[in-house]
Amino acid sequence: MLDKAQHYLHRFETYLLAVLLTALLVMSVLQILLRVFFDTGFLWAEPVSRQGVLWLALLGALSATREKKHIAIDALPRLLPAKTHQVVWTVTQLVASGVCAALAWYGWGMVQLEREAPGTFVANIPSWWPMCVFVAGFSLISLRFVFAAFSKPAEQVL
Repeated sequence: MLDKAQHYLHRFETYLLAVLLTALLVMSVLQILLRVFFDTGFLWAEPVSRQGVLWLALLGALSATREKKHIAIDALPRLLPAKTHQVVWTVTQLVASGVCAALAWYGWGMVQLEREAPGTFVANIPSWWPMCVFVAGFSLISLRFVFAAFSKPAEQVL
């Protein structure tokens, strides 16, 4: 049952990434066409695309972490025996989880600061709403690293 739920969660993440990337591309091309041919454009397109790229980056990092294809320094594990490799893998995944948890915590502080001096993002949406991606993204990445710590190490690519 847990595997099935995880499967649907992974599919949802993948579809969300695809939809977000497509929406950003369509919005950007449309904005360019409007500016070139009609000397106009959407006032909200630039801040939305900036936040969209941020969301896309964090969702992409979440997906890379899920697949164990994130950036990693793996010189040391290549030199270690198999048993030691598992221990080093677990420790490094837990340290990465701690770093991401700290980033989520500081992201929460940033959201709170933004809430104290509220601004408007677009269309009366408070400016702190899109910033919640820091908290959600890094929290989920941290959780993924915890799960990875107690699983088989990623395959080494030479």
